Amino acid sequence: MAIKNPLSKVSGAAMAAARQRAAQTRQQLRGKPTPDELLTANELAEAAPFYFVLREYIRQLKEARETAGLTLAEVSSRTGMAVEYLSRLETGAQTNPTWKTLATYALAVGRRPQLIAVEPDVATTPRGKQPRRRGEAKS
Repeated sequence: MAIKNPLSKVSGAAMAAARQRAAQTRQQLRGKPTPDELLTANELAEAAPFYFVLREYIRQLKEARETAGLTLAEVSSRTGMAVEYLSRLETGAQTNPTWKTLATYALAVGRRPQLIAVEPDVATTPRGKQPRRRGEAKS
């Protein structure tokens, strides 16, 4: 049994109006402050660093989706993920996606996921929390 696309019943004029509202909203949010502007250096250092890396990665995926002209519904059909889940992922409401989810989304928008390890920024690394080197004893 084939499932009908609920968006097929939406008129072209309604879709155009919705796209216009979305463009206006994106324009209004264009100048929103970054975490660096909202948090002190200490707050940034104490925060889970991966969270900010994750948010930036998802922002890049969303930007790739929009650049490709894909809707969440189209990404949903490519990935098998619910539109609601994809929306929560993009807005930050979903804070703990799996690696498989992130890779699947990336491939659906024409990107290749990549994980790299970089040297920590000494200015934002909390005191006493520098990573131990192999063979070093715990303090």
